[in-house]
Amino acid sequence: MNIKRYIRRLKTLVEFERRAEIEAMKREIALLSGKEREERRRAILGLRGYPQGKEFGYLLVRFSREKVIDTEIGVGDLVVISRGQPLKSRFFGVVTERGKRYIVVAVDNLPSWALRMVRIDLFANEITFKRMIATLDNLTDKGVRVLRFALGQKEPKEPKSVSFEKIDNKLNKIQEKAVGLALGTRDFLLIHGPFGTGKSRTLAEIALQFARQGKKVLATAETNVALDNLVARLFGRARIVRLGHPSRISNDLIK
Repeated sequence: MNIKRYIRRLKTLVEFERRAEIEAMKREIALLSGKEREERRRAILGLRGYPQGKEFGYLLVRFSREKVIDTEIGVGDLVVISRGQPLKSRFFGVVTERGKRYIVVAVDNLPSWALRMVRIDLFANEITFKRMIATLDNLTDKGVRVLRFALGQKEPKEPKSVSFEKIDNKLNKIQEKAVGLALGTRDFLLIHGPFGTGKSRTLAEIALQFARQGKKVLATAETNVALDNLVARLFGRARIVRLGHPSRISNDLIK
């Protein structure tokens, strides 16, 4: 398959998914009353806002009420804040904390009306889709190379193990072998194993070995928890920049 055509196809699929998610959320908001949506645990009614200061450039607002809050809205979710008409509101935020009778939201600005009686609705997150499109639009030569591997147009080269001086002396022989192969690979290396077999320890050693060589390492993970675990292992042993919204980063790491 032609790479450019494949990328166009991926962008089309991302756009389809984005539209479907947004329309589904808007349809539900339009068809259900605020009370009905709250019963489905995707809205919180009767909240008052209280400014809580700033964190990482965002304004934190604590929205609370006397009645206990029972909702599926959680930390990291994108929400829309309104006086009763969510589809007409352009006031969005990300949840940073949730308690029994309150929810804290990080916002870019704070209109005065948001401090009075408001409702908060779970909303579709367009940011994720925009980032997907931006990534495909700005794909580097290495990114194209990865696609060729995925499509079977190119075979990755066999990794060659290299010797190294351990930083973590608690590595076992299998972990040492994985690190040596990682340091000697040019394309891909898959480190696989069940829970508790030391994959995170191995990845931390690989990152530290590359850092020792003066190289920069980009570590990504499917979940924020997985990434936080890796950061915790590297903390104090290398210069680290943890990218992401503060609400999605472990409080222990922020402290």
